[in-house]
Amino acid sequence: MKVFIIGAGFTKAIFEHAPLNAQLLPTLAKRPNASASCKLIQRYDITDIEIALTRVDADIALCNTSGDPKDYLSELRHEVEQEIVAYFDSDVFSATSERVDSLTWLCQFLDDVVSDGDVALGLNYDCFFEGALDCRKKWTPNGGYGPLKHMLTVSDTRSPVEVLKIHGSTSFRIATDLGNDKIQLVNLAINEKYFPRSGKYRNFDFGGDDARTYLIAPSYVKRPTFEISRLMLRSAEVVAQADTLIIIGCGLRPEDMFLYLLLTAFTDGCSPTERKIVVLDPEAEDLIFKIKSYLTVDDSFCMVPIRGKLQQDSVAQLLQTLGR
Repeated sequence: MKVFIIGAGFTKAIFEHAPLNAQLLPTLAKRPNASASCKLIQRYDITDIEIALTRVDADIALCNTSGDPKDYLSELRHEVEQEIVAYFDSDVFSATSERVDSLTWLCQFLDDVVSDGDVALGLNYDCFFEGALDCRKKWTPNGGYGPLKHMLTVSDTRSPVEVLKIHGSTSFRIATDLGNDKIQLVNLAINEKYFPRSGKYRNFDFGGDDARTYLIAPSYVKRPTFEISRLMLRSAEVVAQADTLIIIGCGLRPEDMFLYLLLTAFTDGCSPTERKIVVLDPEAEDLIFKIKSYLTVDDSFCMVPIRGKLQQDSVAQLLQTLGR
């Protein structure tokens, strides 16, 4: 079994304008009606969204009582989250059949590199990856998000590939439990915008009037819900069982310590000849060095850098590395 870690570089390979993490906050600030992102930059004089929101979280924690500035900061954080949702939930990032079919290298990647039974750890908020898999008949809402399932999809064909989105998704909804107003639940919405094939002629949402898109905003302080924690546990489980770990377009930022836990799970107790790590990224060699330094392993552990973004040449190299 192969496990993929799909980062922002995957979306950027499809949409050149798509920002990487370091460019996200300035990109949001340039959009119409993005006043919260502008205020965040001005308040801390920082353009890195992960650091800026961490500062907000720290300042909120230091406020001992409610009221200004605590309420102001909490509202500012919420508004930034809404601007992130508005950006990634636009039709621009939809995986239409026409868009997917027009990219020969993408179809080859989805058809020949990704196999039935594989699992992807999705770090992106947009749904392009699973939507593209859906176009190629390799994903359905029934099991496609691992343990996160919509009750109206139980009769669907079981998804050949799992996509575990531990940072949330534009297709995720959080809403008050109809049976207990003190509990909030996370589940998925299903429609053609997110899933061109499985969502066609369907418009299944989740929750009541208070339902909203659920994602975990970039911050050193990440507080997952119970459902997202289950996705994280599932991620650790499958990584420990995999024979190949393929990292695509992910910078392995030091604050994302869960990714380093997954690297530990992948290598723990195994022989260097048993497993392989493949990194496909413009900075592949540097990322391999970062991984080796963290794991304290030598060159006997098989790690293959493929330098560049996901395109025709890199897909061919990936297939060659996998012996396809």
